[in-house]
Amino acid sequence: MVRNITNFINEIKRLGLVDEYENYFRGHSDISFELKPSIYRDGLIYNEDNIFKESISRVPLEFNNSKSTVEKLVKMQHYGIPTRLLDVTANPLVALYFACNKDFSKNGEVVYLRIPKNYVKYYDSDVVSVLSNIAKRPENFEIDTSTSKISEFNDTTAIQYLLHEIKEEKPYFQNLINPKHLEEVFAVKVKLDNERILKQEGAFLIFGIDANKIRPARVPNNWVLNKTTKVKLEIPANRKRSILKELATFGISNRTLFPELENQGIFLIDKYKRKTS
Repeated sequence: MVRNITNFINEIKRLGLVDEYENYFRGHSDISFELKPSIYRDGLIYNEDNIFKESISRVPLEFNNSKSTVEKLVKMQHYGIPTRLLDVTANPLVALYFACNKDFSKNGEVVYLRIPKNYVKYYDSDVVSVLSNIAKRPENFEIDTSTSKISEFNDTTAIQYLLHEIKEEKPYFQNLINPKHLEEVFAVKVKLDNERILKQEGAFLIFGIDANKIRPARVPNNWVLNKTTKVKLEIPANRKRSILKELATFGISNRTLFPELENQGIFLIDKYKRKTS
């Protein structure tokens, strides 16, 4: 159990940071939460393509500088629109903040992800283009991986439509989608052109599908050190508020992690409002 920052840091040290992997963390305010993107909650996946298109059609100017689909998804994620991305951070203390910041009646958890480097891609990766453009396909999108020939797989109707979406951002893209990639999860290093991502040392997991679009790909169990080791990064509900106070002394708070003006207003109101009976 994590009861304070010192205790937490000692637990992270026990697990260690391994150079052969990329180390990421995610804070869950409720320990029962799964590693699953928001589009796969509350039945939203059935309208992912509509959510994607409506988000852009309602505020097109917001997306003027977002050239690729993954950049559009990052913008949507920033504003709380459900996507197939899942936020992670390279800073374990930032993850600890998110594990403590809500649900004060429930135990939280910091998930420690140790991801093989060949599963970590940059924003302009072809694999990232493939997975991000699944967002534009309708709910009946599914793949048939029974064929052993990549050329046959890429000739299927479903993949031809997906290739059409990809070529909107990459006209040179060849008809060579690896079916294995569509059923996997990758970490994505995005452009640090967003103040919040910069402050939170953020990256994302992008999720493929499990045969059909309604089911997400799974994060491999061997990536999650919480499952493969005896170290527990669980935060008792009654310790959350005291840990948040400790984190604030290290410069990790709502004010620093959410630097946008509207969030500064929330912080200032809370700081200076007079208590009245």
